[in-house]
Amino acid sequence: MKKIAILLVVWVMGMGLKAQSQTGGTITGTVTHEEKGVEAITVALLQAKDSAVVKIELSNHRGNFEFLNIKAGKYLLSFSGVGYQEKHTAVFDLNEGEARHMGTMALTVAGKELKAVTVTAKRPVIEQKIDKLVVNVDASPTNAGATAMEVLEKSPGIIVNNDGGISLKGKPGVIVMMDGKPTYLSAADLANLLKNTPASAIEQIEIMTNPSSKYDASGNSGIINIKTKKSLKMGWNGSITVGASAGFFPQNSNVYVMPRSQNSINFNYRKNKINFFGNYNPNFNKGRNQLHLVRKFYNEDGSLNSYADQYTTFKGRNNNHNVKLGLDYYISSKDVVGVVVTGFGFFGRPEPLTVSDIYNADGSYQSGLYSTAGNTLKFRNYTANINYKHSFDSTGKELSVDLDYVQYDNVSDMLLNTDTKDKSGSVGNTPVQLKGHLPSNIHIYSFKSDYVHPFKNNMKMETGIKTNYIKNDNLVDYTRLGNEGWVKDARSNHFIYEENINAAYFNINKKFSDKWSAQAGLRVENTNTKGKQLTNDSSFTRHYTNLFPTAFVSYAADKNNQLTVSYSRRLNRPNYEDLNPFTYFLDSLTYRKGNPYLLPQFSHNIELGHTFKSKFITSINYSKTTDVISELLRQNTLEKTTFATRENIAGFRNIGLSVNAPFKWTPWWSTNVFANVFNNRYKGEYNQQPIDLSNTAFMMNVSNTFTISEGFTAELSGFYRSKVVDQMLLMNEMYQMNIGFQKNILKGKSTVRLNFRDPFGWQRFSARSRYADVDVSIQNRWDTRQVSASFTYRFGKSTIAPSRKRSTGVSDELNRAGQSN
Repeated sequence: MKKIAILLVVWVMGMGLKAQSQTGGTITGTVTHEEKGVEAITVALLQAKDSAVVKIELSNHRGNFEFLNIKAGKYLLSFSGVGYQEKHTAVFDLNEGEARHMGTMALTVAGKELKAVTVTAKRPVIEQKIDKLVVNVDASPTNAGATAMEVLEKSPGIIVNNDGGISLKGKPGVIVMMDGKPTYLSAADLANLLKNTPASAIEQIEIMTNPSSKYDASGNSGIINIKTKKSLKMGWNGSITVGASAGFFPQNSNVYVMPRSQNSINFNYRKNKINFFGNYNPNFNKGRNQLHLVRKFYNEDGSLNSYADQYTTFKGRNNNHNVKLGLDYYISSKDVVGVVVTGFGFFGRPEPLTVSDIYNADGSYQSGLYSTAGNTLKFRNYTANINYKHSFDSTGKELSVDLDYVQYDNVSDMLLNTDTKDKSGSVGNTPVQLKGHLPSNIHIYSFKSDYVHPFKNNMKMETGIKTNYIKNDNLVDYTRLGNEGWVKDARSNHFIYEENINAAYFNINKKFSDKWSAQAGLRVENTNTKGKQLTNDSSFTRHYTNLFPTAFVSYAADKNNQLTVSYSRRLNRPNYEDLNPFTYFLDSLTYRKGNPYLLPQFSHNIELGHTFKSKFITSINYSKTTDVISELLRQNTLEKTTFATRENIAGFRNIGLSVNAPFKWTPWWSTNVFANVFNNRYKGEYNQQPIDLSNTAFMMNVSNTFTISEGFTAELSGFYRSKVVDQMLLMNEMYQMNIGFQKNILKGKSTVRLNFRDPFGWQRFSARSRYADVDVSIQNRWDTRQVSASFTYRFGKSTIAPSRKRSTGVSDELNRAGQSN
């Protein structure tokens, strides 16, 4: 119980800073168009004397807005939104503690030239919207020097396991998208990309637990969309960020310092009919971590045969480059065409060193291995997107088309040296050497088109089609050193996988009254796959078609209380790398193998939510998944080997309760709390033996933001996660705290950030996998204790033009190539 207190430490420490203050006033009102409430209108509270922005809010689904804890003074309100003319109220007085209702502001549709809006306000770290939770990355000082994976790890409801696998509210099978596009990566390659993408390149993270039928059906537990930075400002503008960090890794009597750099350049040119944008992120990373495995082997009668005690120390360094360029051309007020190209390059040299000692059941030493591996990794990704949108009129009727091409080139070269140790522990002088060349190429082609048609009486229809083709060509070429030199190893293989998915969807939304609204949709997906192993001339083909219904019902009891219930059927297809029947070595005794016979898993998801004052969100969720793609371990007692693979061996059930609550204690202190209690249960069969793993877990994220002075803020945040069942693993508790400072300088054009991540070194991973004849304990620690500093300089104008919403047609496929789980 004492460690549960750690999840509250960031709150308790903040409570000590709370001061007595008078209650400020409130300002409320409603934004309408043609006597109907308008959602997502920017309402800015301005000081009357100089029009300086005091605070910004967005209108909710009923058009209502609310400002809390406002000091007495003279103000006016500004209303702006895409497609509407900007409007202002007259100057008004707000008295201390006054509750002032501004009535209704009726908006009118803008002409061909939409007015720009100047915004200087600061976003909150966490924003709760009707259909998603939004994390504003730059708003958190503790994200200075962090990576995309580290930002995800401390985001509400997200759990990251030891291998970088991501789950949401305790449920695996999350689709991770980058700028609305799937990543198509394996879990390992996705983790690698996220660990080498700097937080300074990210604008927002959107978390959606129950997407509509408009989105691909993939993703059992929802979608995480990582939005990279793109400026909306007029003229030339952008930002340059230079950052450095140091991680500290204690080992034996030494403390190793791991340097890193996080740099980014973002630019945008927007004038008349042209918008040209891009960013470039060059980074360097050096890291170290240690993995400890204890593997127990049993005889057929269940008695202990032997056990292996294994330590692997990972040392590595890498350089990576991430670039994006895009161009939008506004042909007319109704037509716009765009082109976006991206590139990512990762060049690394991980060097694991493994010492394995094998003991008899009585504890006496049996034998051991000493392994070193030299690896050279080259990972390249290129994407190209051509998009077009036609707006028929000002009602929102529009047609959009996306053409996408994605290419992944991944090459790994390894040299594994293994020496044996005799009963005395002495290392021999005749190492076994295995050399590997492992290239992988993925090519993805996609076409997507969407049509939106609003009707009278508050009804809207959405429909669309999508088709894609994927070819994945993988080779493993192993050679081993023998008496006659290097000879081909029998574990070499060549596997080609092809896939075609065709989809169509229909979605309709209807607002029946001020209280009732509903949405229903249906998506159909036809999947055709073919896999062939050229080495042994074996192949398989599969064809299947599935329906994926979605439904949402919303009831607004009054202006403060809203209830929603939603249902969706979803699936999760195997990642391309998991289908490759190859062997990937950690050392001579532990490795990973793919499974070409994996089937997709299907889930039913139900969620009931309650929203109070458009801020406090409580939800109850239930999901049931069949044919779960489970990562499991298989052991060979005689050879003392263990390998990880994926199989469809179990069903999964998840039920949970979550609460997200923002608090504004004083004008200078705010807190966001996310808490989640859930129960996971996996039930199935392994080697004709039953598997039944379950537990109830608790997790909590707390973020405190303090305004020390104008332009100077601090953050105290952290998370706690209790023991949780994650597929075949029972992961032990994990917790962390972060402290950060952020200061605007040079008249607001620059920002300096300083961050202390996990300053007390609390965060470590440990777990146990125990089922059938498998009994493995895992401990992993890495350089989580870090100090980071960054400097950002912003140049150009601060006038914001209306934004253009864009999503491409390759959101699911990008995930399965490695950026989803």
